[in-house]
Amino acid sequence: MSIKHGILILIASLLWLPLHLSAQREQIGEAVTFHDTTWYDRGFDFYIGGGMFFGGKKTALYYNGSSHNECNLDYLFNNKYRMEEIQEAVVKLYPHVSMNDQITYREEDLNTNPTYNLSYFIGLGVRYKIRDNWALALSYSFSRLSVTNKFLLYIPGQAPSNTYRMPEMTLVGMEDRSLIDLSMSYLFSNVHRIVKPFVEVGAQFNYVKVKKFDAVLLDPKTNNPEKTWTLLDPYNGAPYVPGVDMQTYDPIYGGPGFGVSFSAGLKIVVNKFVSIDPTFYGCYSRLGLAVYGDKVMSFSYGAMIRVVMNDFFFQNR
Repeated sequence: MSIKHGILILIASLLWLPLHLSAQREQIGEAVTFHDTTWYDRGFDFYIGGGMFFGGKKTALYYNGSSHNECNLDYLFNNKYRMEEIQEAVVKLYPHVSMNDQITYREEDLNTNPTYNLSYFIGLGVRYKIRDNWALALSYSFSRLSVTNKFLLYIPGQAPSNTYRMPEMTLVGMEDRSLIDLSMSYLFSNVHRIVKPFVEVGAQFNYVKVKKFDAVLLDPKTNNPEKTWTLLDPYNGAPYVPGVDMQTYDPIYGGPGFGVSFSAGLKIVVNKFVSIDPTFYGCYSRLGLAVYGDKVMSFSYGAMIRVVMNDFFFQNR
C-alpha cells in the first residue's frame, strides 16, 4: 500500500468515526448536549494532526540541475575526476558509448517544469479562545518534500534511435520544510450542533533545509542505481581529487522565509472535550531557496485531520 492510499484511508476513517458515534448516541436516546460554550468560551484548545502536503512547483526548479542554480550539474561536469567516473559508468551500461565520446549535458534538456512528489504533513498547535468564537492560534507543521527529475546526457554525433537508448541521468532532491503560523481563528459555532465550520488567517514563518541533492545513473535494464554523486558541495569549494584526504563539511542549503497562510475546515464535535477537524491548509510563501538566483513566492497547500482537545479535557482528568 502506498503512502497516498494510507493517508486517504486514515482521513476517511477519522471522518467516519465521530459521525458514527453521534449516530449511536441518538439511536440509544442519549441527549446531544455539546451545543454549549465549551468550544467558543475563553480557554485553550490543543491539537495534533497529520495529512498530505503539496509543495509549490516554483521552488521545485531548484532541483533541475541548471547552471543558474547554486547547486547544479557543473559541480560534476566541470571536475575532470567526476567526469571520468561518469564516463566509465556510462560506458559500462551503454555499449554504443566509448571512452572517446565527449559526454556532457545541455540546459535545453533539463526539466523546466518539475513538481514535488506528494508528501506527508504533520502538525501540532494551540488555540486561545478570546471571546465570541474568536481565537488566536499558534501552530507548527513539518513536511519532508522530494523532487525527481530526469534528463538525457548529450553525446555529440549521437541521437536517440530505434537501435539504442541515449544515456539518462536522474536528479533526486529532498528538503525538510518547517512552518510556523500565527493566526486569527473564527468558529461558526451556531451553524450546527455537531459540525461547525472555521477559518484561520495569519502570518507564516518558515525554514527550509536541503537534505540531499543527488545525480543518479540508473542501470537501463534493472532500473537500479549504478552510481550516485551528490551535488551538495561537501568540500566547501575545494575541487574534488580522488585519493586525497580532503576535509569535509556539512553544507547548509536553504534558510528562513516568510509568507501568509490560511486554513478552513470543519470542527466535528465528538463530545465537549474532543473534536475531529478535517482542515484544508494553504500558504503563499517566500522560501529560503534561490531559484535561478532569486527567492520567489510560491503557493503550497495541504489537507490534514486534527484531533483537538480543549482545556476541559485536562481539567477532568
